[in-house]
Amino acid sequence: MRSLPNTHQSPRSRSLLAACAIALVGLACLAAPGGANAVPKAPQDFLGVVPQAEFSRLDTQRMKRGKVRHMRIALAWATVEGVRGTYNFDYVDQMFRYAAREGVRLMPTLYGTPGWMSKDWTRLPVANSNQITKWRQFVAAMVKRYGSGGEFWKEPQQIDSNLPKLPVRDWQIWNETNFHYFATPVSPGRYAKLVRASSSVIRNADPRANVVLAGLYARPKGPASKARHADTYLRQLVANVPRSSFDVIAIHPYAADTARLRSIMRSYRNAANRMGLRSKPIYIDEIGWGSGPRTNAFLLGSKRRQATQVKSALNYLLGDRHRLRLRRVYWFAWKDLPRNVQTCSFCYSIGLFEPGAKRLVAKPAWRTFVKFTRGRP
Repeated sequence: MRSLPNTHQSPRSRSLLAACAIALVGLACLAAPGGANAVPKAPQDFLGVVPQAEFSRLDTQRMKRGKVRHMRIALAWATVEGVRGTYNFDYVDQMFRYAAREGVRLMPTLYGTPGWMSKDWTRLPVANSNQITKWRQFVAAMVKRYGSGGEFWKEPQQIDSNLPKLPVRDWQIWNETNFHYFATPVSPGRYAKLVRASSSVIRNADPRANVVLAGLYARPKGPASKARHADTYLRQLVANVPRSSFDVIAIHPYAADTARLRSIMRSYRNAANRMGLRSKPIYIDEIGWGSGPRTNAFLLGSKRRQATQVKSALNYLLGDRHRLRLRRVYWFAWKDLPRNVQTCSFCYSIGLFEPGAKRLVAKPAWRTFVKFTRGRP
């Protein structure tokens, strides 16, 4: 069981480590299915990664080499508006420079109610009209800066440096709203308010952008006020929000093995179809397995087994993508965390690379991953 972000950390630190906190439970050892020796080529935009700590151009250069063109980033509201009414984009600008320079497109996950609005960052900012207005202003500021035609891409320093223009195409609204670690209380009605408020702002600011629903943890455990299965939550959400207010549905299908991964994905697709969402594509915006010792169900026991599971899962997902209308898969996480950084029980070994900021040491899972992208390890 992973821990919650430390609310006493700086907004920047919270944003960096929150990516790790986003990953949840349900991982165990599994073997590659029979006959899965061949590695199919993934479509160009199919595979992405999620960093769980600060990344640099060293990281994005390696992504380019591996032909990884998409990265999901957890972007806490307080990272930009740590003081009410004051926006500071310096840190986020740097992330976009590192990514765009190497041809990596970012999908920001906007989340986290700042301390100046609520003592609890997991409380969705929809309690009153003032909270909704402030959230809308934050979302609008982000889209107007980093979306199509955004201010960031027009600034002289970006133009002078010939920075490639890779505006945000996908804006994800919050994370795992069906689990109390990220939304308190769990309420499809409250999240529907947030989606409606976000959607109108995004569409007005950038009609070409996609509104992506929060990635739902597939099978959380607990009472309805704290946890609801993804299928159930999606049905309840759709009853409260127009289907036209979002473009993509998302899921975190953490599972014990590939057979159960298949069961989760097909169940979610079928549930979405029954709700009139047949045309909506799916993003898996988190999936991963750790290579550490088997001290819990999240860990596979070795780096070799982790690599085997990368192959097993991606073979299945690529083979079933048309039936699922599965458009993208993001591996969590890009790089391991040091063992002394306590954020979740498997974050120290779930990456494709060893921990460390000065150089990248690839694990066998990375070499397997790039076989699907047809990149170079």
